[in-house]
Amino acid sequence: MDLIWLLPLIIGAILWAGCDVISDGVIGENHEEEIEEKSKKDIDLKSIEVVSPTSSNSQPTTATKSSDKLTGEQDSIVSAIVMFFLVLLVHMAMGNEQLYDYYDSYLVNGGFTAENNLERIKPSTISWAALIAGAFQSGSLIYLLKAFETSSSTIIVPMMQLNSIIILPLSIILSILSFYFPILVTFHKIITPTHLFAFILIFVGSFYPSLEGDFSQLSKMSFWKQKAVKYVLISDFLIAIYYLIVSFCTNETGAMSSKSFLVVSTYGNCITFALLIAFVRTFRRSAITLLKVQRKYIYLSAAGEILSLSGYFFVSISYHLYYNSGIVSAAEGALNQLFNLIIAILLKKFINFGRDVKRIREKVFSCLIVTVGLLLTT
Repeated sequence: MDLIWLLPLIIGAILWAGCDVISDGVIGENHEEEIEEKSKKDIDLKSIEVVSPTSSNSQPTTATKSSDKLTGEQDSIVSAIVMFFLVLLVHMAMGNEQLYDYYDSYLVNGGFTAENNLERIKPSTISWAALIAGAFQSGSLIYLLKAFETSSSTIIVPMMQLNSIIILPLSIILSILSFYFPILVTFHKIITPTHLFAFILIFVGSFYPSLEGDFSQLSKMSFWKQKAVKYVLISDFLIAIYYLIVSFCTNETGAMSSKSFLVVSTYGNCITFALLIAFVRTFRRSAITLLKVQRKYIYLSAAGEILSLSGYFFVSISYHLYYNSGIVSAAEGALNQLFNLIIAILLKKFINFGRDVKRIREKVFSCLIVTVGLLLTT
């Protein structure tokens, strides 16, 4: 199998890397909520009495400084607003006929695929699946952006590789179930031993920088208790489900185009955010306080979301072209990590944007391991 599936994946990874670096710059690392929580847990009455007037005035200064930037929730809300208007433009450009082409092809071919005469999945099922995928995508985005409040993109991006660990066993289970449930025929190919080894190399190489080059950290509770790790784990699980639905909808029996899936799933994403703002107080407050954030951070966040949405489109093409979602997910994370590192270094060096990049040697070493894994997928 050639590497044609890697081309859209590389484009998507570059776009996402740019988005991640922008998130570094627009999301504040310290927020008033975190300061209050820390003060309740770590500062006793005695220490408060000892604090001098100068040091006591420093807390509000920090909180004020951080409020100039976006919180993770605010960044996700900006993303939802940008996605809504972008997807409206794409929808109008496509037209309803092209958007719902999978309905027409289902009727024309009598409910079977044109190439291999396989039984098609009902278009209504595909539409609902794409909408539900958008809900999973929105949840993943929220937790991912909250992780940026406590860590940088060059640390978070490698941890995003954990979604491939979730996808691989699920895709194998779906492959087995496809023999009993025809609706899951999309997943009928089981991963080969060579590709399984390639997956392991890609995963290990990509996850390596998150552990600071020390795999023994996985056995330490302090590693798993980090806020960034918790948030990324939740994000990984939700986006893993999203990617499996991408394969379900866009492969031969689903027959949904990548553009159609992008539009319908994004509508599901925006509906989810609308419900959260309407019924969840913290999201409603985050939406209202967006008016107090410096405009430049909102504009940068909007630009990052344009890159992100474009990335989703290209990556969905790769999930359509390659038979195993787990390998695509691992490769996507690895490439995202590589380009994230390059872009982060260049932006910090030449325009002083973003956060400092650390442990470059470990990250370059991980990229070499990933390259070997990618070559084994051919």
